Amino acid sequence: MISSVYNFDLDSLLRFTPPKLLCERCFALLTEFDGCCPVCGVRYLATEEFAASSLYLAHKGLDIHYDDLITHCQALAKIARRTRESLAAPEPFYPPMRALFAALQSAQHFVHFTTYGISALLLGALKLTAQRIDVRGVVSGVKTDAMIHELTDYADEAPRLNIRLYPSESQYFPHQKIIVVDGLLAFKGSANMTDFGWRKAALGREVIEPVTDVAEVVDLHNRFFSPVWAGDASNDKILMTAY
Repeated sequence: MISSVYNFDLDSLLRFTPPKLLCERCFALLTEFDGCCPVCGVRYLATEEFAASSLYLAHKGLDIHYDDLITHCQALAKIARRTRESLAAPEPFYPPMRALFAALQSAQHFVHFTTYGISALLLGALKLTAQRIDVRGVVSGVKTDAMIHELTDYADEAPRLNIRLYPSESQYFPHQKIIVVDGLLAFKGSANMTDFGWRKAALGREVIEPVTDVAEVVDLHNRFFSPVWAGDASNDKILMTAY
């Protein structure tokens, strides 16, 4: 009898289709691309310069090229496994905040997120991540002038950080919470992007669930991040674009 510890079917690699491109308008994750974004509907037309739409997106820096995909996936999967095991243990040994910091540190291409509320500590972590890669976020529920200024000023501190801030008084402000790393790992749940919320999750007072099924990661991203980023809903009104 073969131990399940070593049971891995190589055929599964043929079914592994990580995202290859990002849409220029809504940053949807595209695993297959026929020239039309399935999320925002933007159609890319061939030109003399770019015979294929994928070449145009690559020229704009919107292709996702993994130097060592398997090793990168293993690193992200290890973070997710430790998080799950810790949350299920009587005494958590790998708190969600540590998992978030490890995921941000491991990110190679981009981090996308949506949140209702954000704390200075986690904004600082995002700014640090944005020294290396693109970080894009949709933020609502910010009620203090100090945090609004922190989100909208000081663009030169993190030029690769781009935040869309929605007014909390709007009837249609986004309330979902999701973080996506490189289109391969996601965190979903009830916790806002605040240290208070993520530390409550370690006590079982908030829900944070790591997602490593890449098809589900892509689906979560394209349902809950991209449409809000693009502002497709007719009643959405973006208060401002930060950075």
